[in-house]
Amino acid sequence: MDVSCIECDIRKSCALQAILMNILKYFVLAICLIGLPEPGQAQATRYVSLNSSKARPLAMGGAFTSITDAFPAVSYNPAAVDLYSVKHRGRLTLFLNPVAPVVGGLNMSDLFSGSSSPGENFLLGASLVLKSLFLSLNSLELGIVLGEQDLQLPQPFQGDDLFSVSGFRQNHAHTVVGRLRLAEQVAFGVSASLMYRSQTADPNKRLSGVGVSYGILLEPEKGLSIGVSLVDLPDSLHTERLPLERIVDETVNVGVSYNLWNTTVSLDIRNLGEDDQDAVREFHIGLEQVLLSTVAVRAGWYKKDAGGNVYSWGLGLLDGNKLWGRPRQFGHNDFLLNYAFVLEEGAVDEWRYHVLSAHFRI
Repeated sequence: MDVSCIECDIRKSCALQAILMNILKYFVLAICLIGLPEPGQAQATRYVSLNSSKARPLAMGGAFTSITDAFPAVSYNPAAVDLYSVKHRGRLTLFLNPVAPVVGGLNMSDLFSGSSSPGENFLLGASLVLKSLFLSLNSLELGIVLGEQDLQLPQPFQGDDLFSVSGFRQNHAHTVVGRLRLAEQVAFGVSASLMYRSQTADPNKRLSGVGVSYGILLEPEKGLSIGVSLVDLPDSLHTERLPLERIVDETVNVGVSYNLWNTTVSLDIRNLGEDDQDAVREFHIGLEQVLLSTVAVRAGWYKKDAGGNVYSWGLGLLDGNKLWGRPRQFGHNDFLLNYAFVLEEGAVDEWRYHVLSAHFRI
């Protein structure tokens, strides 16, 4: 980060935070009107608003293994993590969340419920503000992603509030990631995540473990990307990413995407592994259309291996690239406000997820 630009960047960030909060009000109103239940239909609705990275991938049906992005790519393919279009010999980038600090400050007792050390409490509180930090060094990206909320909270922490911190301390993850571009068309990445999850017998107590992901990204021609990732979850949390993301422990995921004229089409083949795994060989399809470089419209679909369709759609607003000059623009759109709606069909009822994420960078 250039020292001479820090004061100017902070002023821009404060103005952007005010804009985001105003737009957020209209987002919440729209969310309340989405997906009203049909008469006589059983439904279960879940809200996720403290996760800053999953809205875009979920809106695209999870077909994200070959999509380049900043910290949203960390969970799906660490090799796809890429920031600036103009490479730097050294630049520090901070991603902040304008919503989570307000929500956490208004619900301090829920946020810090349960026993933990002072160090853990400090890191948890800091993660509400600082969501991610990256150091860009030419072809190398080094980063950390703090306090990403789990997508599937246990029943005692589920509620009807869009903005809630209940269960956040017991269900979140911190991740470190590194990505190296080996050649113009080849990149390799690895990430390690410290994961916390509620115990089944007592949701206020936690299980913890370290998971590792490896990835390769190939870009054989302009607009075409091929991604391969392997996810190795801790034994105690081996089903952690299955319910909504459909990622199984120790299986390979392959993705292909193509971008032309602000339209991106992506296809993922999930869980190429042994037949006795929990879920195998699912095809996930995603679509993203950027309109006037201002709004992204997204959609996705996949059919679960066990049966049942999952449909998704979403929006991205406010491209952060427009706030910066050419040297500080990302090589991809950086939408600061993202929303995803996921409809999961079941044999008896439907599951509906509303995922809202917001960030800005300095």
